[in-house]
Amino acid sequence: MSLLPRPRSLARVGAALTAVAALGATAACSPEDLMAARQADATVAAGAGVAPPQSGGTLNVLVAGNIATWDPQVMYVGPEAFFAQRTFVRTLTTYGTGDRERELVGDLATDTGRESNGGRTWSFTLREGVTWQDGSPVTCADLRHGVARTFDRSTHVGGTNYASFLLDVPTKVTPEGLEKPAYSGPSDTTNEKAFRKAVVCKGRTITFHLRTAERDFPHIVALPEFAPRRPESPGTEPKGAQSKELQASLDVVSTGPYRLEGDWQPGKGGTFVRNEHWDPTTDPIRKAYPDRIVVTTGLSEETVIERLLNQREGDAQAVSWVKASPTLRNQAGTALQARLTFPYTGSVDYLALNMRSAVMSKAVVREAFALSTNRATYVTATGGEGAGSPTWSVLGPAISQAGLKPPKGARVEGDPEAARRLLVDAGITLPVRIRVVHARSLLIDKAYAALEAGWERAGFEVERTSVEPEDYYKTIEKPSSVKDYDVFRGSWMPDIPSASGVLPALFDARINIDSSGPGQDVGYFDDKAVAALMDRAQATADPRKRAATWAQADALIRERGGYVALAATKVLHVHGAGVRHYDDHAVGGIVDLATVSVR
Repeated sequence: MSLLPRPRSLARVGAALTAVAALGATAACSPEDLMAARQADATVAAGAGVAPPQSGGTLNVLVAGNIATWDPQVMYVGPEAFFAQRTFVRTLTTYGTGDRERELVGDLATDTGRESNGGRTWSFTLREGVTWQDGSPVTCADLRHGVARTFDRSTHVGGTNYASFLLDVPTKVTPEGLEKPAYSGPSDTTNEKAFRKAVVCKGRTITFHLRTAERDFPHIVALPEFAPRRPESPGTEPKGAQSKELQASLDVVSTGPYRLEGDWQPGKGGTFVRNEHWDPTTDPIRKAYPDRIVVTTGLSEETVIERLLNQREGDAQAVSWVKASPTLRNQAGTALQARLTFPYTGSVDYLALNMRSAVMSKAVVREAFALSTNRATYVTATGGEGAGSPTWSVLGPAISQAGLKPPKGARVEGDPEAARRLLVDAGITLPVRIRVVHARSLLIDKAYAALEAGWERAGFEVERTSVEPEDYYKTIEKPSSVKDYDVFRGSWMPDIPSASGVLPALFDARINIDSSGPGQDVGYFDDKAVAALMDRAQATADPRKRAATWAQADALIRERGGYVALAATKVLHVHGAGVRHYDDHAVGGIVDLATVSVR
């Protein structure tokens, strides 16, 4: 097993903000906004029946804050990346639409890849006729160059790092004792030959040689990190006080149905128009119905929601990924309800139990704790059904819907009385003192106070510690945390919709636990039977059998008390009444610009 660290998940990287997407602050709505929304909906009600999608019109996208980069190798997984991938960035594979949106399909590639060498080698053949926005063909060399850029740590300061972790390139040990790739990007001529042995171009076929088997590699190459990039970087000269690096980072060079008209204006936005060289016959996913997509940035969350509610001028044809307050659902009239959606974020809130603490090392205590956990009150405290759904698995709905169904005999409100009997029958002296740590926020504090009530009814005496969000993960990943706490709050959003992006990262001691601390396995879960199932899943070629093995591993972790899942989180999105065929993508988590149209 490689000593290279596994890539970090989106939720883990953003964990300093640990309230997590659905539990963070959301834009509130005033009574005046609601009245204006009802009046605005009335003005567009005529002819509002669902009609077949039609090409034409302008779609407006309202963004709170600014876009940090449009560079695909630097973008991390999230709304901006999904926007880019449905408009101007294409990758070897991508995700379908509508009823098939969880299905992986070939995008730049003719299919989802061909494996050999036991899953250590993957080949993809490029579709014919795919071009850049100037009409020049997208080549295997462009894809290889894009991957090469991710090895340059002077410029690859964001984004995912699967290529440098997975590709079979030589490594070296740093003075700090860490292992990292010897290859350092396109300017590294010394190690270029070794890199080209790992990423091989032959005509329109690109072949990746990995250091270990990775059965979910077709999902991984759907990430922006694996997008093509021409060796001749198209960065423009700086304008005014704008640095050359910033300008280049915001350049858009399209392989999709839209191209940027003019320059991107930081703090203001830009307009995307049809890419004349995009051939729809080469693209199985993107319908590109609107003629123009106008992106406005630099707004506040409150302004975005107010504009979407009032729908003045072009805002009836507007969408956004800003989170509105879940309470809007209860205040909205019928017309406004039709413009609200509650997609899952992909993130799951859970509790990691410290397998090395004196109290949680007892299996019966872990069982009683899980039995007394009230998921219903947790969901209510964090915003109700518009903010999340009770779940029994850390594998979110984009991976599997099974976790949303209570196991046989389980109750969403928990069973504190049964939990107390379990402890008493086992001869455990009550109360059982437990130390729970979580990040600090109004919603999280409220949610954990609600959970505490159920635990105390079961016979637990709860000592809760809240930590500032920016310090939370530093706190719980210290080696001393194993002595300080019994229960840790966690939240996880995988980079890819697969159990392989969840279970090893959180519960495989082999890649987490060392003298520096527990890594992401903060509960020090270390189980040989579970590890064997994970290895078996990674080695299984058949996708259905692989998913079944991952499900076995997940069930065994829960059975042995490794974690208690709480909620699959949701957000509330608002869109204009003039937007048609609106769909929040199950994997992307925001409006699917591949199929949306405007009236």
